[in-house]
Amino acid sequence: MYFKLAINNAKKSIKDYLIYFITITMCVSLFYAFTSLSSSSYELITEDSYNFEQLKKVLKYSTYVITALLAILVAYVSKYMIRRRQKEFATYILLGAEQKSIALMFFVEMLIVGILSVVCGIFVGTLFSQFVTSLVYISAKQEVVFSFKLYFDTIFITFAFFISMFCIVGIHNIKVLNKSKLIDMMNNSKISEFKFKKSKNVYTVIFLAALILYSIFAYSAKFILDTKKNMSISNYVMSTQQMVLVEVVSMVSFILATYALFYSISYIAIRVKEKYVNFKYEGTNLFLLGGILSKINTTPTLMATISLTFLVASISFIVTLLMSQWSLGYLDYRVPFDIELRSGYLDKNNDEKYSINKIEEIPKFKYSDIINYIKDYGVDIDEYEEVEKYFLNEEDFYKRDDMSIPPLAISLSDFNKLRNMQGYEQINLANYEYTTQWDGNTEDSEIDSYISQNKFLNVNGSDMKISKDGYYKETLGEGIYNYPAKNIIILPDEICKGLVVAGVDLFITTNNEMKYEDALEFEYEYIPTWFENNNKELMKKYDLSYQFIHGRIKSAETSEILNVSLGMRILGLYLGTVLLMISLTVLALQQLTDSLEHKQRFNVLRKIGIEEDEINKIVLKQIGMYFTIPVTIGVIGFVVFIYNYYQIFETQMSSYVGDKMFILNMIIGIVLMLMIYVSYFLGTYYTFKRNIRN
Repeated sequence: MYFKLAINNAKKSIKDYLIYFITITMCVSLFYAFTSLSSSSYELITEDSYNFEQLKKVLKYSTYVITALLAILVAYVSKYMIRRRQKEFATYILLGAEQKSIALMFFVEMLIVGILSVVCGIFVGTLFSQFVTSLVYISAKQEVVFSFKLYFDTIFITFAFFISMFCIVGIHNIKVLNKSKLIDMMNNSKISEFKFKKSKNVYTVIFLAALILYSIFAYSAKFILDTKKNMSISNYVMSTQQMVLVEVVSMVSFILATYALFYSISYIAIRVKEKYVNFKYEGTNLFLLGGILSKINTTPTLMATISLTFLVASISFIVTLLMSQWSLGYLDYRVPFDIELRSGYLDKNNDEKYSINKIEEIPKFKYSDIINYIKDYGVDIDEYEEVEKYFLNEEDFYKRDDMSIPPLAISLSDFNKLRNMQGYEQINLANYEYTTQWDGNTEDSEIDSYISQNKFLNVNGSDMKISKDGYYKETLGEGIYNYPAKNIIILPDEICKGLVVAGVDLFITTNNEMKYEDALEFEYEYIPTWFENNNKELMKKYDLSYQFIHGRIKSAETSEILNVSLGMRILGLYLGTVLLMISLTVLALQQLTDSLEHKQRFNVLRKIGIEEDEINKIVLKQIGMYFTIPVTIGVIGFVVFIYNYYQIFETQMSSYVGDKMFILNMIIGIVLMLMIYVSYFLGTYYTFKRNIRN
């Protein structure tokens, strides 16, 4: 009998809580789609130059963590349904049913709803899995291949994960129902989360504190903007750290302010309502305000949490898309050539132990063996250039402090060859003229400062004048610079002949890509071995060949960056979707429960002559206000956050993302959020109307 009753109640629950059912179904489908990538039967057809095994592992385990957040929604809905049906359960007990049987019946009921949502989610997930696969193919610039399959190991994992979640929450619910007293069940619906228990001064002070905290949050934008305007080369790092710290403080202020606001706003709103009597009694305003304020009054913590959840969801949607694009842009900047070998005389951490300390020990590089080895791998070399890097003066070799490490120089012919390989126009220099090439992340103010202080350079006894085109910022990779120096000096070839060589870099463009596994072997095995064999005397003194030469293979770098980029993009969208659906589902259930419990209030409106269209307007206003208040606060928080974020990382955004891609990613994130928001809003509106009519 109890099992049959549980099935009937489950059918009713699906009808009354359709939005909850749809939310769980959509989350199951996303979980299945991402987890299917790690299935033993899953085949991802890409070229050998890409390896997505790391992406599969990251998606697999990260998906578990993100999806576990749904336990919060399941627990909330279970708690809400228990509270709403306390009188029903009490009636069963009064009719002679055992309390533990009622608890078990409710557990079975929720489990049935969960199983149905998992089954539906798996079938929808087969479509989403194709979307994920397509995203990988497009990112890897491969032809999209659709293959609709059911992966039985993924089905088992999906069932096991979600059923375990439902069972854990269900067992907790059984304990709660078993411990509930009959008298509490009869009166539970009258209990509110929050009541006005303190004096009006307390709520006024808390409200004023909220305003002060919001002011601190808003002021952060001005502080960051002023700090950026006053930023100089000498305090760049410190200023950036200050701006990041201010951003953290501003977000903490926003969180505290939001909880304080919702704790006090209902009291403040009620006092305002009492003051403006004419507005209160105009039309159906009294009815509408009563419904809205009662909800905010009874659930302030919930409303504040929803606002912050919406904020986190927005950040997850937008920032992960931007960071994903950032990583792709950084790839083009980091390795613009297909194969690079970078030489140096300094340890990357400026550790004297691993840096060459005698100028005569600087190794000589002849890359003919490297070129032949690459060709043997089946790589079709298009062009290559061995670029010699020089000290402007011999004493520059001994400058080891971070603030004094000098920029190196290269010849005009090498510079033009690199520009030609990247499709840039060649440049010209007159006798005894020089120009500069800069890291793309360098502020223009820093470049202008350098040029104004170095209109003339003494290069090994010769005075060189800055050319009319004093600098270039086109991407030539990051390895060409003698970091932390952010520029290189371009000199006429004749001047370079008398300079000391600091190192020789190799730049190669190819007509086909090196396979991923071959690239790793070449980079981490062949190059160190080749260097050690050609510099045996040097290696007797220094242990690590990587300090003096290391390679960058674009195919391997691309594969690794694509793993990171896709991981951020997919998981960011998934986390944002889960959080957004959780917050909107809770908002929807609050309103739908109100429509079921207080439908008599709307019947009273009908009896006193209010037209159905007017009632629908009241419903629309009530749901609109209830959906708008927490979302608006979340949006305000996000706008200030993203403004500060852009101000702090504007240079990187301009270099790696670009203004157009920044705006495009913002639009994509906002459109996705609006689609989800509007879907839940309309679903709640039409279900609310159905409930108060039936």
